[in-house]
Amino acid sequence: MSSLVSLVNACLLPAYDGRIPPDWVKRALDQGLAGVGLFGTNLLPPGGPLRTDIVDPLRAVRPDALIALDEEGGDVTRLDYHRGSVYPGNHALGAVDDTALTREVAEAVADDLRDAGVNLCLGPCADVNSRPANPIIGVRSFGAAPGLVARHTRAFVAGLQGRGVAATLKHFPGHGDTGTDSHSWLPDIPRPLDSLRALELPPFAEGFAAGAKAVMTGHIRLPQVDDLPATLSRRVVTGLLREEMGYEGVVISDALEMAPILDRWGFGGAAVLAWSAGVDLVLLGATDGEKILPEVYEAVERALATGELARDRLEEAAARIADLRAWAAPSAAVARTALDPVGVGLAAARRALTGVGLPVLPRTGPVHVLRLVVGANLAVGEAPWGLAHSLERLGRLGSATDVEPGTDHRRIPLPGDEGGDAGGDGRGGEHFGEDGRGGEHGYGPVVVVVRDAARDPWQQETLAALRARRPGLIAVEMGLTPVPAPTAPTLLTRGAGLANAMAAAELLTGRLWAGPLRT
Repeated sequence: MSSLVSLVNACLLPAYDGRIPPDWVKRALDQGLAGVGLFGTNLLPPGGPLRTDIVDPLRAVRPDALIALDEEGGDVTRLDYHRGSVYPGNHALGAVDDTALTREVAEAVADDLRDAGVNLCLGPCADVNSRPANPIIGVRSFGAAPGLVARHTRAFVAGLQGRGVAATLKHFPGHGDTGTDSHSWLPDIPRPLDSLRALELPPFAEGFAAGAKAVMTGHIRLPQVDDLPATLSRRVVTGLLREEMGYEGVVISDALEMAPILDRWGFGGAAVLAWSAGVDLVLLGATDGEKILPEVYEAVERALATGELARDRLEEAAARIADLRAWAAPSAAVARTALDPVGVGLAAARRALTGVGLPVLPRTGPVHVLRLVVGANLAVGEAPWGLAHSLERLGRLGSATDVEPGTDHRRIPLPGDEGGDAGGDGRGGEHFGEDGRGGEHGYGPVVVVVRDAARDPWQQETLAALRARRPGLIAVEMGLTPVPAPTAPTLLTRGAGLANAMAAAELLTGRLWAGPLRT
């Protein structure tokens, strides 16, 4: 069993609870574990540097261990999970459509990852966001056109890997045309294969041509190919990905802890099916792996005995992963890219901004912010977002109010209200400036921050009601660019990372941030 444990470990990427790696992880690394997946819960403060607290203890046991995390920029970040990403995400980069800029951002992300000791980036998203109502991709995609997504996928891969960090394309065969979140439900893509090849697959093909070291399968079902989700389907992984598209790198599963997989097959059963399908490296998810590993070992032992899984399939997977570990092993050979004083992330976020009907705003005085609070999807997690912190850093924050879903819009306080009550007519009487910018009363501009309001009736209704009370107030949309474009005063940031927020705050105040965003 010991040799089998080492072989299975070589094809696993578990996680653990807390910040400091526990002893069971170190023992597993000593028994051949491929590496560790890090999640936001591992990286929350307080604590020292990621490298010191987490990476160095792991590499002391296994110097070539894969240390992996999701670092997409924008909304999905782990390095900056407690503050928001200092880089714009894919939606912003696709809107700018400058592949040199995308590569430069990817190089900066890779430098940060290398500084932290991370050598496997679970990104970029190569998904084509062809369905605007998609609940899980959205701003994580470079856009809705296959050619656009393909060229920026290539640029991002080149940027990451040129700096020595392995890239992972996700979520094969494409998660952009799904109507459900695969963290909770199993999405179907019933489109004919020829249509899939034309729309979903070109970005993956371009990423493969750029030399992407890894690709992540999505928990997506192609009913025209197989009844099993892609991660567990030999027809998808071995047939479509390996044989038809010719991919020879490491295939990584999406997290097996996601409900559509775990609820039906469990960790052990799903791992066996994934390896049998052609997956190499099984990502278990954020759940602490100490009690999961024995379940996986037992499932593999049974599957080998029944012939459901062949040992040479595991050996093939372990060999590919060993090649990846060798390529990604830490090295001092790559020097850090020299950045401008404020960083490429903020510079890129500035270029992604688009204003619609924005009035000329005062360059002094307070800016008042209302944020319509909406829950993020599980990929984003609880990373902070909004404008208040950035306006405060620029010295212009007047007030900040979070508005929870279900709040009666007539009870939402606006500057100029008496006692926070809008009054019987919902307009707040003579204390409201008619232009929404404070008027002669001097209370300052009012900004309402929303996120993907175009697909959320509550945000739409609340924003409309607030505009009726305060004509001319400015909406700041930090999610997907709405279609059709808004006509009322709106600032589009195309993402909710810290870089996006600071760029928006700069434009609203006329002040430029001159220091590092990470403080």
